[in-house]
Amino acid sequence: MLREARSARDWSLTEVGERTGIDRTLIGRYEKEGGSAPSPHALGQLADVFGISPTEFIDDAVGLVKYRAVLGLSQSELVEKLKDPDLSVQTYGNLENGRTRKLRAAQARTLASFFGVSEDEVRAAHQRDVARRERAQAGMSPGTGRPTP
Repeated sequence: MLREARSARDWSLTEVGERTGIDRTLIGRYEKEGGSAPSPHALGQLADVFGISPTEFIDDAVGLVKYRAVLGLSQSELVEKLKDPDLSVQTYGNLENGRTRKLRAAQARTLASFFGVSEDEVRAAHQRDVARRERAQAGMSPGTGRPTP
């Protein structure tokens, strides 16, 4: 989506970098298939420059990180705001990266309430995280279902 938005305006990586303050090399990594994901702060800067919602830059296949990134929060900032003794930074990080396969009902409730979405949406996002991790562990390219070359 970033590449499309940049191309639609006929901006170079350098121009986007100048407008956002983000290094052009990093922007190139954001555009690359399977490349780096922007930090919540960078995502906000890009959305502002292009005049679109941060959610437009995040693939719907992405799990919990989408909800967090749209709010512009790091994992530690999210956990601090949640004030849930059962969700430490490590616990949340393990949910978001698919290491923890089981999302507890209380965790789903807390996250759904905070993100302003349904518990089912939180569960589905977590399942995408788990599936992505399983594909990666099986040596599959993300999003393709084919072995990594």
